[in-house]
Amino acid sequence: MSEQEVVDLMRSSNSEDEWTTNCDVVKEKFGGYPDFWYSAIIASGLIDEARAKWGDTGPLFHIRTISIS
Repeated sequence: MSEQEVVDLMRSSNSEDEWTTNCDVVKEKFGGYPDFWYSAIIASGLIDEARAKWGDTGPLFHIRTISIS
């Protein structure tokens, strides 16, 4: 599976469930996420495009501060 095939697969996701299933396909093929995952899927904005397609426009990541006593 090439980087372009992964991008095309993920771009084809029409729901969050389908995205999750496609992630599982990629992880199985590569034994985890491939080295190019961040640049090709996250940094490129593809994940945001996919999420918008199924109506999820909330924040992708939540950052919380914690205090350790």
